[in-house]
Amino acid sequence: MTSNGHPTATQQRLSVPPRSTRPPRALTETELTALLRVADCLIPASGPNPKASDAEQYTAYLQLALAARADVFDAVVGGAGELAEIPEDELWNALKKMSAEDKSIFDPLSAVLAGAYFMTPQVMKLIGYPGQHRDPAPLELAADEIGSGILDPVLERGFIYVSAAGE
Repeated sequence: MTSNGHPTATQQRLSVPPRSTRPPRALTETELTALLRVADCLIPASGPNPKASDAEQYTAYLQLALAARADVFDAVVGGAGELAEIPEDELWNALKKMSAEDKSIFDPLSAVLAGAYFMTPQVMKLIGYPGQHRDPAPLELAADEIGSGILDPVLERGFIYVSAAGE
């Protein structure tokens, strides 16, 4: 910690979790096949929208989604594995049953698979989502807002700091 109370570059900020771009472990071919099969059942092709596994770079974005949700990695991979042997014509009903009876598996499974789909640049373009980007206010607007008194209560309150580390 520096003398002004800010963390040094080598210290981890407690309010910001570390970013990981890799799942806790590599997927086996069987696991990946099961995940793609479930993804295609949940997200079939429709009009110009490709089925999940046909979306450009879907597998790469699936890896990112699994990394982002490392906390449910085993549930997601295990849930897809449970469905691996279900015949194709029965998979939708098996997913509906899982949705009703085992939300602790279905919810993260469907969220990760759908999240990966909507992260792909192809699908983002198809739905017209520009992605996250900074859109700062013009200087004049920012000055007008500050001049409006919007920050007065904060300035009157004064500096507040509560250590997350319990120091």
